[in-house]
Amino acid sequence: MEFVVADDDVWLSAFGVVPQVEEASGDEWVRELRVPVSVTGELHLSWDVLHQSVRVRYTWASDLVIDVHREQATLLTVDDRKAGPIVVLEYYAEGCRGRAFVRTRPALAFEDTVLRT
Repeated sequence: MEFVVADDDVWLSAFGVVPQVEEASGDEWVRELRVPVSVTGELHLSWDVLHQSVRVRYTWASDLVIDVHREQATLLTVDDRKAGPIVVLEYYAEGCRGRAFVRTRPALAFEDTVLRT
């Protein structure tokens, strides 16, 4: 299955920042996006288009609160909602499909659902 990632313009429009080459790996196909959520909170998304993986991290006051890694990703995009943008991640595993949502406003929320197919 193909891994579809939203264009840089979509991320810029939704969060005011553009994805960059991941600093830790330096690999051109691994991108990251750092979104300030509050004065002390930051959402950090990173994805590897070749290996179809996504990592979602949230830090608050330098404490790691959320650290989720999903393999076999098929979609990473932003859904523009009335309350604010929501990151949408879809992925699959043998016999299962998953979908995760990350909301940044009015407060951070993370929802991840996996269902058998």
